[in-house]
Amino acid sequence: MSDKLIIFDLDNTILNGDSDYSWIKFMIDSDQVDHDEFSKKNEYFYEQYYQGNLDYEAWAEFALSTFKDKTPEQMEQLLRSFLNTVIEPMINIYALRLLHEHSHDNDFMLLASATNAIIVQPIAERLGFKHIVATDVEIIDGKYTGKMEGESALGKGKLNKVKKWMDKNGFINFENTTFYSDSINDLPLLLEVSNPIAVNPDEELRAACWEADWEIIELPIH
Repeated sequence: MSDKLIIFDLDNTILNGDSDYSWIKFMIDSDQVDHDEFSKKNEYFYEQYYQGNLDYEAWAEFALSTFKDKTPEQMEQLLRSFLNTVIEPMINIYALRLLHEHSHDNDFMLLASATNAIIVQPIAERLGFKHIVATDVEIIDGKYTGKMEGESALGKGKLNKVKKWMDKNGFINFENTTFYSDSINDLPLLLEVSNPIAVNPDEELRAACWEADWEIIELPIH
């Protein structure tokens, strides 16, 4: 195994779209949740995220309400259907090539997403990641409570959770570490790694890349 650590963001980096947002839409379209209420809230939080001022606790409570009082077993079939019908077509084949290149070089690979771990885990398995950092979800008595466990993996939270993961996995610093991301929300981690790479970046991240002379790659999204 290489001593290089390669970290990938998920939404709008490997995927052409946002898995959290798409999950809520999937739940609406399959009549699992109230159409009007969830559509309005989903659009609202999506806008907040792209403006870089998302109240993540409020968002997480909304997103995780779709799992509340359910067991992992009860959600398994829905998640499989979501993965096959919604996520599979969202996977950017050009991002897959990047994954395969790093895998071929035996680089140590980590998927780091602000999305909750219930959604991220099956996507990570599909993409071949053995290691993930995501927003952890509380389970009590075998059921999801609809609450986060600990800190979210958004912004500074992603950096903190990646640092904890690195400590446990023998990476003492960010030397030889690459991070691919599309979002200004990932700036705290991008500032720490030795090789930050922006993938189809949002406007704010693009401006930050120009200022810091960071690499930008444009992946076709069709």
